Amino acid sequence: MRDQKGPVTDHTLQSSLFSVKNPRAMSGVMSNNSTMEVQDLPLETTSSSLPPNIIQTILTLMPMRDAFRTSILSHNWRNQCLNIPKLTFDDAVFQGPSCKNGSMRWKLLYIVYPILLLHQGPILEFSLCISQLISCCEIDQIILHLSRIATLKKLTLCIESGDDHKLLPAFFNLQKLTVLKLQKCVFQPPVTFKGFSRLVRLSFNNVSITAEVFLRFISNCPKLKDFTLIGDEKHLMGRWNSDFVELFECLPLVERLCMSWYPIKRLCMSWYPIKCFATGVIPQKLPTSLVHLKYLHLTGLSFAREIDVRSVLLLVTSSPNIDTIILKMQYNPNEAVSQTAMNLIDQQGCLNVILDHLRVLTISNFASMKTGMDFVKLVLAKSPMLKIVDIVIDKRVDINGEVKMLKELVQYPRASTKAEIRFQRP
Repeated sequence: MRDQKGPVTDHTLQSSLFSVKNPRAMSGVMSNNSTMEVQDLPLETTSSSLPPNIIQTILTLMPMRDAFRTSILSHNWRNQCLNIPKLTFDDAVFQGPSCKNGSMRWKLLYIVYPILLLHQGPILEFSLCISQLISCCEIDQIILHLSRIATLKKLTLCIESGDDHKLLPAFFNLQKLTVLKLQKCVFQPPVTFKGFSRLVRLSFNNVSITAEVFLRFISNCPKLKDFTLIGDEKHLMGRWNSDFVELFECLPLVERLCMSWYPIKRLCMSWYPIKCFATGVIPQKLPTSLVHLKYLHLTGLSFAREIDVRSVLLLVTSSPNIDTIILKMQYNPNEAVSQTAMNLIDQQGCLNVILDHLRVLTISNFASMKTGMDFVKLVLAKSPMLKIVDIVIDKRVDINGEVKMLKELVQYPRASTKAEIRFQRP
C-alpha cells in the first residue's frame, strides 16, 4: 500500500514518532520528580555511559512513545530502542502532529511496520489496541511478521469496530504464548492445531468461535489459570450443548474466572455465555471441586432468574478456596422473580457450603430481592475470614428500601466478626 505521505523510511519513522526538539531535555525524561539537575550534567555522563542492561530496563518501564524518543540521545540509546522486547501500540503512541490526520491503515503502515522491521532483538510482548481499529490486511502482515520471529510470549489484539478479524493460520504458530487477549476476532484454527501448551492467561472478548472449537482449544491449554470469556449470541456461534461439568474439566488449574453475558436488545433477552453451559440439570456442586479458583467475576446476571441463581451457587459452592467474588447484576423492576429461584437459597440446603477463605464480596446493581438478600446472608453465615461486603444499590431503589436492606443484613448473624458491610450509591 502506498500513500501520499511517502514511502516507509527510517527518516519517516524518526519524524513521526522519535523526534524531539531538545535532545538535552530528553536526558531528564526518566527523572521528572528527581531533585537532581540532570540538564546541568554532560549528556555523555547522564545517558551514554549507562550500561546497556540498565538502559534496556529504563526503556521497558517507559511509555513506548517516550522510550523511542530517547533514541536521539546517542547511538547507544538508539541501538537499545531497536531491542525493546515489549511493544505496546495504543492511542498514546499516535498523539504527535504527524499522526493526527493519518488514517488507521496509515498508522499501521508508517508507524507500526517500520518499528517491527527495524527491530533487532526478540519481541516478547506485543499489544495493538487503538481506538477505531478495524480489520484490515495490515494486521495480517503484522501477525505474519510476529509468527516468523517465534519469540512472542504475550499478545493483545483488540479490534474496536467493524467486522471481526479472521486470524491467519500463521497466528496459530505462536507456540510460545503464555498470555493471549483477543477482541472481535474470528478464531478458526486449522485442524492440525494442538492448542497453546504454555498458555497461562486467556481473554476472549466477543471472539467468534463455536462450542466444539472452544472446548477443544482450552482442553489443549493444560497450564491455563486465568480465563475471561465475554460474548453474545453473535460470537458464541452454533449450538452449545456442553455443561459446566465439561467446561471445568477443561480448566483443572483455573485460579481466576471472569464470565459475562449480555442481553441482546433487539433479538431476545438472552444471557451468554452462562446460558451456553447451563444446559440440562445443573448440579448443586461440580464432581471435582475448583480448588485453584480464587477470583470469580460474573457480569450481567439476575437474581430473578432461576438459571442465574443456580449457576452462581454452583460456581461458589464448588470453589472451597475462593477469595474474591464480584457480581455485576442486572436489575429489572418489572421482571418477576422465579418462584423456584426464591426457594433455592436456604441455610438447610447449603449446610455443606465451605467459604473458609472468602475475604471480599462485591455486588453491583443490588435491589431488595429475596434471592439476592438470601445470597448475601449465605455468604455472611459461611465466611469466617470475610472482611468486606461492598453493595452498590441500584439507582431505582429508594432510600427507605436501602435502609431496610442495610438494617436486615447488619442484624444478621455472621461467621466473621470483622466483616464490614458497606452500602453505596452508583
